[in-house]
Amino acid sequence: MPKLQVPKAIAGPAAWNGQELQKDTSWILEWTQDEIRELIEAGSYFLSLNKPLEQISPKYFPLASLSKKIKEFSNELLFGRGFLLIRGLPVDQLDLKLSATIYLGIGSHIGSLRSSNAKGHLLGHVKDQGVDIKNKDVRFYQTNKKLDFHTDSADLVALLCLQKAKSGGESYIASSISLYNEVALRRPDLVEALFMPYPTDRRGEIPDGYDPWYSMPIFTWFEDQLTCTYIRQYIDSAQNNFPDAPRLKLEQVDVMDLMDEILAERKVVLSMEFEPGDIQILNNHLILHSRSDFENWPEPERHRHLLRLWIAPNNARSLPEYYIPRWGSTTKGDRGGIIVPGTQLSVELNSL
Repeated sequence: MPKLQVPKAIAGPAAWNGQELQKDTSWILEWTQDEIRELIEAGSYFLSLNKPLEQISPKYFPLASLSKKIKEFSNELLFGRGFLLIRGLPVDQLDLKLSATIYLGIGSHIGSLRSSNAKGHLLGHVKDQGVDIKNKDVRFYQTNKKLDFHTDSADLVALLCLQKAKSGGESYIASSISLYNEVALRRPDLVEALFMPYPTDRRGEIPDGYDPWYSMPIFTWFEDQLTCTYIRQYIDSAQNNFPDAPRLKLEQVDVMDLMDEILAERKVVLSMEFEPGDIQILNNHLILHSRSDFENWPEPERHRHLLRLWIAPNNARSLPEYYIPRWGSTTKGDRGGIIVPGTQLSVELNSL
């Protein structure tokens, strides 16, 4: 492996401290009544066209006033702290189809919408579906179990809260830049291990011609930018499920243990509770996210329910070829998501 040229510490707006931001609400924005009215009008206009939801685009979801603000959102996500929480969408006053249309329309103004599962769903449903995580084809978002810190396979991930849990389900995010800085400060001898390939379980979502696992470094340094890709739960399951996957070196396990230790200390972690109508958007290259266990209300219609979007902006950062086996491409605006044989892109309003 060539000698790494990564700085020992990386500064900038994305290197934030969670404890400090917990006291700073500048990352929480709120739609104005005029903006909500514009969003509802745009959603109603698109639905009046009787087009399939997967065909939504800025052309069919026009935002004369809000397009500039959404561009500002995008700039903060790509070049600033890397995350936002936007409050106030009145999902309790709108039906599911209109809420989803507005959400998809906002996403289409940020970038192209990507499939977040093998079925080709552009609109994901994060909801306990009563499935067993021990099943190798089940992903954690389909359960009520704790999610460890990880990134998703797209430039941006957005979550719209429709219903919150009876208890639990808090969202936690952390700056991967700050996490890298902490690792480099505490154990500089382990930094190189962050840039080694880690076999990762595809959880049954296997593109044509590929193994049921893919290899990615946790961090890459490309065109003077540090980018993170990480999901330890699936790295561990690749070691358990696939004997042909390369075995991790001791230093790779040690550095993941150190990352877990740093994240457990909460210094770099920011917590937030979702309320119905909240939209959280994260830059996966800069932000790790997790979730606590949750307990649902007994009534099925009150179960915790989030809608997820994976988005590829045209002005996102450049990525190295490492990403192709998982993301399909490194072309800005046309990368990320999950495509396997038989995948057909669609928007499903039914969560099952």
